[in-house]
Amino acid sequence: MITSRLQREMKLASENEHTAKILYHIASDFLSAGGTESVIRKAKELVWEYAGLKSTISLDKQQPAPDAFEISGVSGKLGWLTLSGERPAGQQLLIVQAVCTQLGTALEREMLVTDREKIRMAMEREQQRGTLLRSVAHDLRSPLTAISGAGNLLADNYFRLSDTERRKLASDISEEIVWLSDLVENILSMTRISEQKIVLHKQEEVIDDVIGEAVKHTERLLHDRQFHVKLPDEVVTAPMDGKLIAQVVINLLENAVRHTPPDSEISLTIHAESELTVSVADTGNGIPDTIRDHLFERFVTQESDIVDGRQGLGLGLSICKTIVEAHGGTISVSDNVSKGSIFTFTLPMEETDE
Repeated sequence: MITSRLQREMKLASENEHTAKILYHIASDFLSAGGTESVIRKAKELVWEYAGLKSTISLDKQQPAPDAFEISGVSGKLGWLTLSGERPAGQQLLIVQAVCTQLGTALEREMLVTDREKIRMAMEREQQRGTLLRSVAHDLRSPLTAISGAGNLLADNYFRLSDTERRKLASDISEEIVWLSDLVENILSMTRISEQKIVLHKQEEVIDDVIGEAVKHTERLLHDRQFHVKLPDEVVTAPMDGKLIAQVVINLLENAVRHTPPDSEISLTIHAESELTVSVADTGNGIPDTIRDHLFERFVTQESDIVDGRQGLGLGLSICKTIVEAHGGTISVSDNVSKGSIFTFTLPMEETDE
């Protein structure tokens, strides 16, 4: 009798040890699972591996079957686990209950992670909105002041001014209006990009026409620069949204003008081989190595050591990067051999499956 009792106790102790190991492995496996779908998939795998039972899991509040096991956490009921076949007993029941408990904890953990990420994104959007509003207010003040001053001077002293002076004032007003128009266009573009509403209308475009449209838009800014354009000898076409790619070239040319002194050299070069390559080179002061990694970030300005934006609104290069990457291309910056910087972006010559 004593021997039989010891054998039963040893068997029970062995079974308890085995069960404890299973429960430990169940808890450990849930720690490595990330994401709600992954957590649910892991729960099904554990029920099958340790209890030999197939299961379905639903995250509905209503009980799908009378014998379904409730999945709950600190916040309350989270869902149900339903087994196929007879209701388990003994060690199987213990394993299923343990899986439900650990699954509830893991689901609550994922809910907290999701809520925290939503809060972080909301705070980031709010911070970006505030930065945008401050930057827009700052950027609008200077050109509006210039337009107002030139307009008042023309209105009050029109007949006392010479033709040359009137022409100069009118030209200044026109340049400021063009810059304001481009600023508004960039803001609208970034708004669409932020809301993921950017839509590409791709078609085969002649690169000469796209470049010509961009140069025409910026020729007033380039009049006091040594500007050169080098196009391919042959007519080249590529699939692109011509309007958006023209906007990229416009932003790069305007950026080059704003950061180079008068009479400096700016060149626009296009190569077409395995891919379309467009480069804008200037002879300005160049870009310090310390800011290269942040050059294409939005809402970062020259006051923060970022070279983008005339009076501080850092949108142009960020928009360029988004548009080019949406086309399946790349954009980068390098040092000019003599002086200044070279901004280069590439586009596929053929339509690619996305």
